[in-house]
Amino acid sequence: MPPVSLPLRTAALTLRVDSVTADVVRVMRDAGIRTVVLKGPSIAAWLYGDGARPYVDSDLLVAPGSYRRAGAVLRELGFSPLGYSWHRDSETWQRRRDGGIVDLHRSLIGISAPPDAVWEELAADTDVLRVGGIEVEILRVPARALHIALHAAEHGQDLWHPLEDLSRALRVADDDVWRQAADVARRIDALPAFAAGLRFDPAGVRLAQRLDLPGERPPDVAVRAGPDVPVAIALQNLVSAQPFRIRARTVLRALVPPPRYMRRWSTERMSAWPAALRRGRLGLGLAYLWRPVWILLRLPEAIRAIRRARHGAA
Repeated sequence: MPPVSLPLRTAALTLRVDSVTADVVRVMRDAGIRTVVLKGPSIAAWLYGDGARPYVDSDLLVAPGSYRRAGAVLRELGFSPLGYSWHRDSETWQRRRDGGIVDLHRSLIGISAPPDAVWEELAADTDVLRVGGIEVEILRVPARALHIALHAAEHGQDLWHPLEDLSRALRVADDDVWRQAADVARRIDALPAFAAGLRFDPAGVRLAQRLDLPGERPPDVAVRAGPDVPVAIALQNLVSAQPFRIRARTVLRALVPPPRYMRRWSTERMSAWPAALRRGRLGLGLAYLWRPVWILLRLPEAIRAIRRARHGAA
């Protein structure tokens, strides 16, 4: 039997994720919770006519007032929270029976405005896309372009697909779209991260100049724009002016996250390991042993990233 081609595997994966998205959105609607689908299918439909943009989870934005109820709905559908996140305005949920993953958002990384203001701005006017057999709300093109730039700023050089999304968006969208995106960013206090994200691409550097976007980057934005972002963010939280009790808990949760989180982390960070060493209890135990080593290996660069960020802010 011939091997399944990459496009076919990508199509099968996205169809499965779209089915999960549709199921969750449908039940959320029945519960009176409005959702806006982020990234994934909306970016693929806009920028990837060849269907080459895989995605492995469903990103849903809900009103802050509905966030807890949305979590209760996910529990009813068999999802459980991973239990560890370095971003306070979103949480990852996973369902064991089919591996479905939902990232539930009440805001986006890089935005400083309160979540209520973010929802009011982004959900005020949306587009519609058919996903998994139903029509769902998605961000309008300017807000979508903003999110792509914020996603690039969030991951920096750690992941390739946010930068590929950015490159394609810069080719597809004209200056008027990006000007509207900058206006949205101003209204929700996301302009520094938006500008930083654009500057990961040479065309984005030129665009930022044309739009006269700010060149300075606050420390939190600068840290996210570098390599090994999660380690740098965790270290920045550790050296912040928070009470010692909170910082100690941050360190402990970073070193020893819940098992559900570690299983997902190991698939991303230990993919080069033999499959036999990543399965079952043995794989989970090795992941816990490997995580402190993985963090230590990235600690020097994380320290340099924080120093560069603070120097730049100064």
